[in-house]
Amino acid sequence: MCQCMNKFILVAVNIIFLLAGLVITGIAIWVIVSKDTMFDLVQLVTKDVDVDRATLDNYMNSTSMLLAAAYIVLVFGCISIVVGFCGCCGALKESSCLLMFYAIAISIVLIAEIVGAILAAVFRNQIGDKLQPRLVTLEREHFLPLGLTLNNKTTDAVITAWVNYAQTSFECCGVTNQTDITGPDTLWTRSHREFNGKLQTMPVTCCRMKATRSELLGKQDWNNVADYLEDPACPNTGNGVVTESCYKKIDGMINKYSMPIIIVCIVVGLCEIICVVMACSLIQKIRSEAGTTA
Repeated sequence: MCQCMNKFILVAVNIIFLLAGLVITGIAIWVIVSKDTMFDLVQLVTKDVDVDRATLDNYMNSTSMLLAAAYIVLVFGCISIVVGFCGCCGALKESSCLLMFYAIAISIVLIAEIVGAILAAVFRNQIGDKLQPRLVTLEREHFLPLGLTLNNKTTDAVITAWVNYAQTSFECCGVTNQTDITGPDTLWTRSHREFNGKLQTMPVTCCRMKATRSELLGKQDWNNVADYLEDPACPNTGNGVVTESCYKKIDGMINKYSMPIIIVCIVVGLCEIICVVMACSLIQKIRSEAGTTA
């Protein structure tokens, strides 16, 4: 009875493991295939504009890290598929070899997860400290007034589109504050700024928007952005602006969901430990029965 229960639990868990591996692998492949459109923000690669070597190298490093992460996830997904398959087949066929491979593989994955969690906790602040100044430089050197980006495919226009999307989504302005964009030495300040035929004093996406801003994000109809502003004159007057920092908003969101993620990881780790114990128990039973038969 106990052996049948072990087999049932192992098969059920590993079917989930197998399906999760397929999903993870699919997402990783999609990210890798779509890298040219997904990473326009950090690649700074267009056919229309020449980018200086230093800037290109700086942001290509970020792209390389993102792609490396996608490849790592792809490998992890493939391993999950193989391990899940071996776990299912090993339990159903009562194969001690497959179950042994499964137990060893799960143990390695568990150790890797623990090491990864420790490294993530140790280097989280360091990553943030290096990323924040890069994002500030990105806004100061490449963010344009909205009117100059419409029907524009230059590098600066692509980056501005990404920043506008982020600021509208998170209801924030600037990486650290508004001066990242509106400071005296920024590209935005040096550019021709006009909104509704008047001098523009504040980026459009730094103005508070109506609850219908999700429609703007979906349609990407920036020509009619004034329809979504709480105060249509905000870009000209600077009244009714968003003061929250984008970096703090995103960091706050990560902190908000970090505890549920940690709990899920702990539950997954406990399930992996239980699976290893069950697999070892099943191996022992199979070998014991084989010895008795012999």
